[in-house]
Amino acid sequence: MRIKELSINEIKFERKNYKESLMNSIERIGFSFPIKVKHSDGEYVCVDGHKRLSALEDLIHKGSKRSEMVKVIIVDSDDNRSNDCSRGRNVH
Repeated sequence: MRIKELSINEIKFERKNYKESLMNSIERIGFSFPIKVKHSDGEYVCVDGHKRLSALEDLIHKGSKRSEMVKVIIVDSDDNRSNDCSRGRNVH
């Protein structure tokens, strides 16, 4: 496992619906903890953080000054579980 900063455009993720409060939180403070991704076949694939990435993408399209750079945790295994110690942050 390692931490890296990637452009949101480098991360494959599934668009998810999210609450407006999540988008507002990201606009105000950014991400409370990194997105979890796997590096597979030369691509970064989101494992945990689809809603947050969806909200960030919408903010960017609305002209937000929020950076498109995202800190990610690159996981080496097939463990797709959420980061249990981080529950409750940016979850609205």
